[in-house]
Amino acid sequence: MEHYDLTPIVTVSGATYSYTATGLTNGTTYYFAVESNNARGNSGYSNEVVATPQAAIPSASSNANLSSMAVSGLTLSPSFDTRTFSYTASVANGVTLVTVTPTISDSNATVKVNRTAVTSGLSSGAISLNVGINPITVVVTAQDGKTTQTYTVIVTRAEAITASSTAPIQVTTKPVSITVPASVTNAEIVVATTTAGLNKEATLPLVEVQAATTLGNVSVTIPDGAKITAPANWDGAIKLPQVQSNSSVTVNSGNVSAVIEIGSTDVSLTFDKAVRLLLPDQKGKQVGFVRNGVFTEITGTVSTDTQAAADSEIAAGGDKKNTVGNDLVVWTKHFTQFVIYTTGTTTGTTVTSGGGAATNSATIAAANGGTVTLNGATIEVPAGAMASNIQVTVDKVNDTSILPEENALQLVSEVYEIKKDKVGDFSKPVVITLPFDKTKVDFTKSTAGVYWLNEQTHKWVPLDSPKVDEANGTASGSVSHFTKFAVLASDKAKIAQPQTNEADFADIKGHWSEANVRELVKLGAINGYADNTFKPNANITRAEFVTVIVKAFHLGAQEGKTFADTENHWAKSAIATAAAAGIVAGYNDNSFGPDDLITREQMAAIVVRAAKLAATDKSVNFPDSANISDWARTALATATAKGLINGYGDGTVKPKVNTTRAEAVTVILRALQAKP
Repeated sequence: MEHYDLTPIVTVSGATYSYTATGLTNGTTYYFAVESNNARGNSGYSNEVVATPQAAIPSASSNANLSSMAVSGLTLSPSFDTRTFSYTASVANGVTLVTVTPTISDSNATVKVNRTAVTSGLSSGAISLNVGINPITVVVTAQDGKTTQTYTVIVTRAEAITASSTAPIQVTTKPVSITVPASVTNAEIVVATTTAGLNKEATLPLVEVQAATTLGNVSVTIPDGAKITAPANWDGAIKLPQVQSNSSVTVNSGNVSAVIEIGSTDVSLTFDKAVRLLLPDQKGKQVGFVRNGVFTEITGTVSTDTQAAADSEIAAGGDKKNTVGNDLVVWTKHFTQFVIYTTGTTTGTTVTSGGGAATNSATIAAANGGTVTLNGATIEVPAGAMASNIQVTVDKVNDTSILPEENALQLVSEVYEIKKDKVGDFSKPVVITLPFDKTKVDFTKSTAGVYWLNEQTHKWVPLDSPKVDEANGTASGSVSHFTKFAVLASDKAKIAQPQTNEADFADIKGHWSEANVRELVKLGAINGYADNTFKPNANITRAEFVTVIVKAFHLGAQEGKTFADTENHWAKSAIATAAAAGIVAGYNDNSFGPDDLITREQMAAIVVRAAKLAATDKSVNFPDSANISDWARTALATATAKGLINGYGDGTVKPKVNTTRAEAVTVILRALQAKP
C-alpha cells in the first residue's frame, strides 16, 4: 500500500473515534487514515474516503419579542406594544393571584414568566401578590440562544383601609381598597387638587370602595389614572356611597326604592374615565340620577361590563347601565345622587323632580346655579348669573345645510340649540361643554373649539376661555347668552385667509339657477349639503324658507310668536323673528307647519312682505288663476308684477305646487333687488 504524507489531526488511544471535518468542498476526494502502532511497532492506514459535506445550516433567528401579553383581569398601562418593555397595573386588595399569558412573535423562541418556562399563548401558573409593589418579569429567549428581551409588569396591590366617621382618608398615588362599615356615616376621601383655568383637577389611583348599606354592599371602582374635573371651589373631598331617605327624591309616576349619594353635595365632579357603581340585587329596576334638583333616567346600556367599553361608549359627563347577575351596574362619568325606582311608564321616560320636564330640559335655580347635561351638552350656570330660575332646553339641529360654512372651519360635532324660558343675557359667563368627533381633527394641523352662531351676521364666533380635551373629545368655553353652538375645527393654514363664501357645488354647474345660487350663498343666506351638493331641484320646507328669508334680509332676532308646533323646532327662533316682523302668520294661532313643503303662493306672500313691496292693483291672469287661494291673490299679483315670480312654459303659475330650492333662491334674490 502506498504511503501518503498525512497531517495528524488528533491523537487518541483506546476505543472508536469519530471526527467531523469542516470547510470541505463537495466532490473533492480526500484521504483519511488512521495510523496505529501495534505492539510490534508497525503502523497501518485506512482506506481513502470521498468527502460530501452537508449544506450549510441557516443562521438562527434573533427575534426575542412578544406579540402580545395579558395579565388576568388587569388593564396594562400603557397598552401593550411589542416595543414597549415596562408596564404597570393596579389591583384591589382582594386580588391575591394573577396569571400572565405571553405570546411570542417567533415560534422558535422560548419564554419564561418569573423564571418558569411557559408555553406561548397559554397562561402561566398563579403568581401571588403582596400588598404593595409586585414585579413580574417575562423573559423571551430567541432561537439563537443568545438574544433575550425582558418585559416587566409592576403590579401594585391596594392597601386595605377601613373608613371612619371622624377622619377622611387621604388618597395619594397608591391604590386603595376601602371598606365602609354600616355604622360609619359621612365617610369620605380627600385628594390633592391642581388649578386648571376656571376649574380644579385631580388624578386618582385605583380606588375601590365596598360600602355596607341597608341595600347591601354597594361597590364603587374608580379606575387607575382617572382625572376629576370640578369647579374652582372644590376642596378635594369625595363622599363615599351613603344611602339617603327615599323621600329625598320624587320621581313622577315612580316609586323610589333607594337613593345613593356619592361625590359631593356642593359641586359637580366629572371624570374622564368611567366609574363603576354596583347596586346589589336591583336587577329589573330603573335607575337615574339627580343633579341640581333635576332627575334624569339612565336609559343607555353599555355593550359589555368592561372598563374599555364604558370608556369608549359613554359621552363626557354621561351614564349607562348594565345588569350583572342579580345586580344593577351603573357606569358613570360624574358623581351625584343615584336613584333606584320602579314605575309603570316605559323605559326612557325622564322626569324632573317635582316638575315633569322632558329629557332635553332641566331647571336651574338662580340662587345656587348648577350644571346640567342635556342631549350630550353640558351647561354650567354660576350662582347669581340670572335674576330668577330658568328652564334650559337643548335640541340637536338636524338640518345643518342652512348653517354657515367657512373655508377655515370644519364642523366636527352635532349642532346644539340651547334655549331658556327667560329673556335676557346672563350677568356672569356660562360654560358650555360639547363632545366632538376627535377622529375628524388632525391636531397637528388644526385646532378645535366651541363656537356660537351669530344669527344676524350668519357667522360662527368662538367662545371665550376655550378649553379642549383632545384625549376625550370634549371642548368648552364661556358665553353670556344662549343660541346655537357647535365644535368647529379651524385649519391653521387657512385661518388667516378671508372668507369668500364662494359656492362650488357639484350639482349646480350648468343649472339654470347656478348664478343665483352662488350669489345667495355668497350673501350667507343659504348653504349646500355636507356631500358638496346643493340639490337645486329638491323641495324646501316652510321652516327652511323662512330661515333663509331671515338671513337674507338680515332680520335681527326678535321674541315673536311661538306656535304650538314650533315650540321645540330647530327653526323656532327664525320663525319667531319672521312673525315679529309681520312676514309670517301661520295657518292659525297654534299651527305654523314648519316641516310642510312650501307652495309657490305661500312663497309669494312671504317674499312680498319681507321686501315690503307695495301691493299692485293689477289682477293675476294665468290659465290656472282659479287655483290661487283668495288670501294669496294680491301677493301673487304683486310678485309677478315685480318680476319675482314668472309663469311656466305653458303659461300657468301653479300656485299650489311645492317650491324647489332653486326657485326659492331665485325669488328671494329678486326680492332683495326689488325692495325699496
